[in-house]
Formats: sequence, C-alpha cells, structure tokens
Amino acid sequence: MTSDLAGLLAREHAIRQETEILRDANIALTENLSLERVLETLLDYLSKLVPYDSANVMLRLNGSRFVVSALRRYEGFQNVEDTRAITLDSNENELIRRICETKQSILIPDTTQEPTWQWMPGAYHVRNWMGVPLVASGKVIGLYSLDKVQPDFFQPEHTRLAESLAARAASAIQNAQLFEQSQHYVAELEERIAERNRVEAALRESEERYRELFENARDAMYVHDLEGTYTSVNHAAEELSGYSREEIIGHNFTEFIAAEHVKQVRAGFCGKLAARGETSYEVDVIAKDGRRVPVEVSSRAIYENGVIVGVQGTARDITERKQAQDALQMFSRQLIEAQEEERRRIARELHDQIGQVLTAVKMNLHTVQRVCNGTEEGAHIKDNIEAVDEALRLVRDLSVDLRPPLLDDLGLVTALRWYVDRYAKRTGMAAEVIVELTDPNERFSREVETACFRIAQEALTNVVRHARATAASVSLRKEGALLILSVKDDGIGFDHEALQRRAPRAATLGLLGMQERAHAAGGVLEIHSRISKGTEIRLKLPLDAE
Repeated sequence: MTSDLAGLLAREHAIRQETEILRDANIALTENLSLERVLETLLDYLSKLVPYDSANVMLRLNGSRFVVSALRRYEGFQNVEDTRAITLDSNENELIRRICETKQSILIPDTTQEPTWQWMPGAYHVRNWMGVPLVASGKVIGLYSLDKVQPDFFQPEHTRLAESLAARAASAIQNAQLFEQSQHYVAELEERIAERNRVEAALRESEERYRELFENARDAMYVHDLEGTYTSVNHAAEELSGYSREEIIGHNFTEFIAAEHVKQVRAGFCGKLAARGETSYEVDVIAKDGRRVPVEVSSRAIYENGVIVGVQGTARDITERKQAQDALQMFSRQLIEAQEEERRRIARELHDQIGQVLTAVKMNLHTVQRVCNGTEEGAHIKDNIEAVDEALRLVRDLSVDLRPPLLDDLGLVTALRWYVDRYAKRTGMAAEVIVELTDPNERFSREVETACFRIAQEALTNVVRHARATAASVSLRKEGALLILSVKDDGIGFDHEALQRRAPRAATLGLLGMQERAHAAGGVLEIHSRISKGTEIRLKLPLDAE
C-alpha cells in the first residue's frame, strides 16, 4: 500500500510539474511576437520536458525546403555552423516526407539501424532521434527534432511530452511570421511616406525650379483662384483625372471631387484664409471614366504683397497606400483573431483536459484517504487533496482569464459586469459598470465584443498597476452608429504625450496594444488624462458594418 501511495504521489507530482511547465510555456510563447524569441522559448521549455542532448527547430521555406532556424547544445558535439547550414528537402528526405504526409511524430531508436536516416555534417553524433511536426491551419509549417547520443533512450512518454508543446508552438510561430509580414508592410509604407516628404522638401527649397518641377512632377499639381476655379494644372493632373488640361482649367474644383467631400474641402479653404500654413486632407477624385481615385491633397495659400490671391497644391494618388493600410489592418485583425482563438482553445483544454485529470487525481486520493484514515499517511493525503483543490482553482481561474465563457455565451454586458465584480473583489477597489443601452442584453458582433472586453480588461489592469486609484468605472453606451466604451479612474493621471516621447516602447505596450485592437476592429481609441485628475480610456467602434 505504501508503494502504491508513493506511486500516486509521484504521479501527482509529475502531473503538477507538467501542468506548470505547459502553462508557463503557453504564456511565454504567446507573449512575444519575435520569431527568434519564440523559437528560443520553444527549445527552452522542451528541455524542461524532455532530457535531450541537442535539439533544433526547422521551418518550412519555399514549399518543400526545411532549414534550421534555431538550435541548442550542439557545441559539445559538432561544428555549430555545420548544423546551422543543414537544409532538408521533403522530396528527397524520406523522414521529412513522412512527417509532412502523416503530420505525426517519428521516433528512431537507433539511427545506425535506420535505412532511411541520412548522415550529414552537423548531426554525426545523433544516435536516438525524434521529429515532431509543427502543424498550423492544417499544414506542416516546420518541425523540431530532439537528439540523443545514447540509442534507445527516448520512449513513447518522451514523445508525448515533446508533442504537448507542438500546437502552442505552431500557433505562436505562425503569429510571429504574420507579425513580421505586417512589419514589412509598415516599413514599406514608412519608406513611401518618407519619399513623399523628401519630394515636398525639395519643392519648398527650390522655388527657382518651380515651373520645371511643376510640369514634370509625378504628383498632380494645380493652382486655383479664390473662387476655386483652376488656373493651372500639370500633366500628372491630366493622367490622374483622365481630363485634358483644357477640360480642367476654367472649371471649379467641385466638379472633380466626390460630392460628400466638397464641404470638407471648402472648410480647409476657409482655414487657409484665416491662417497661414499648409493643410493636408484626403478626398476622392472622380475621374473622367467614373473611377474614384483616393488622393492626398497638400495645399497652401499663394500671397502677393501679403494678400491671398489663390491656392497652390499637390494631389497624390494614394491607392497603393490605402491598399497597404488595408493589408496591415487585415494582418492585425488576423493576428488578434488568432490570439483569441488560441486563448479559447487553451482555456478549453485547461478546463476539459487538465481539470479532468486533476479531478481524477482528487477522487483517487479520496479513495486512498478512506483506507488510510487516522494514520500519518492519511494526514499527508489530506494535504495533497487540498493541493489538488488549489490546482483546480488555479486551472479554473486561468481558463476564465484566458477566455471567459460568459463573453461568448451571454455577451459583452454580462461579461463586463462579471469581470468588474471579480476585479473589485480581487483589488479591493470600488468599481462599477454603467450600461446606457435601450436593451441591456443587446448582442454585438464577436469582433466588437472581444475588442471592447479586452480593452476594458487592459485598461483596468493599468489602473491597478499605475493609477493609485480608489475607484474605477466602466460605461457602455451608443451614440448614433457608434458603440462607446469608457473606462475611468480617479488616480494620479499622466501626461500622455510626454509618456510617448520619453518612455521606452516596453513602458507603453499596454496602450499600444489597446490602440492596435481598436484599429483592427475599425474603431478609434482616445486617451484623456491629467496629472492628479484621473484617466479616461474611450473606445469608439462603428456598428454599421455588423
């Protein structure tokens, strides 16, 4: 009986240790969007689960090619640069091909006895090998291999432990790759904006060459009088609009722009009459063939002897930039959706699988306790039952924090009330939810509800961390076609602009994350804060696209 109890305790300890490692691994893998850091984190946590001698991660490139993208502990066995240079082709390597086709792990007890094993520089020390596929969206995006110099070391339990990280790692790698793609689009966009600024600076600094630049500029350039009638346009304006120069000159600007933008352009013109300086805005030009061409207009007043006589401006076709912005927003939305789906999956796995395992352990301990009741072992078993109860509570809390079921089942309002009530009990802070909706049980799209909940969650977390507040409130209301979420506190406040200028990026990640969520959902995030006057985070989301 003592040996059985020792076995149960050892098993319970192993399960708890594995659960803690998997929990920490999930948090570490999902909190960083650097691909290099994600791969290093994967190898770190693999070493805590499986005692490998060396290991590497290979990512799939260009269809069938797999390249070593991260490695660990090869220094004592091989020339690391040889290992780093390993490239495998699934069309030529039988083991890689089998992993891609079956999406299943492969365990080779002894590489010297395996006819399909390919010896290559950088891996001559490997005698026992395990390959685990990384599957995302139904496709093998890579694999990680674990090596041992001792044959027949890895057992099926080692394979199970190694595979327990595969789904989390694949999702984190895919998210990091998506983030790198979005960063690439941002860099391209910034380069195009920088190019535009260089061109405009050259125009301002070279007034003597104005006419040459005017005629040969890639952007449409124009001059109109105080009535808005064009007096001069360049060749680029003809190409952009499809009208000839003769068809433009002598006509008013209102004939060439979208009707809904006329009021905006007139307001900008009145602003130039009131104050000096350049104004910029975006409008749609209606081309001769009926196409709507989005342009960015930069214009300034022309003065003669201190009197305004007209307006000179440039109009740049920003179709590509709009497309790049749309692509960036799409990637941002996909990234957030992938994160939420991963949260939902992990929460379900924690609740349904780990929770069930812990419950089974608890039931077994109760059975043993009845046998050992009154003995010293019985006291130890009671302690273990209490430890399992605490583990179950932690699993439930973690599952709820990752993705509260109320948000999906009962909607935003119910989820906010539940979270704020829980928040108040945990922090001891006075907190309330104010709902100003005609129907307090109204449901919105999943994207809108998720964005509102996550931003409220992050804002309240910041209140606890930084605000030194005694009270906080969350309000939800509609204004026309907008859903307005507001999170207020009575804390110390801060200078938002100064924080952005002086603080390192890491110090403002919470604010940046909220802004990215708002942008991805098509909304706007406003931050209103004053020193010693508290802070308000206000989210405005359009509802007309639901």
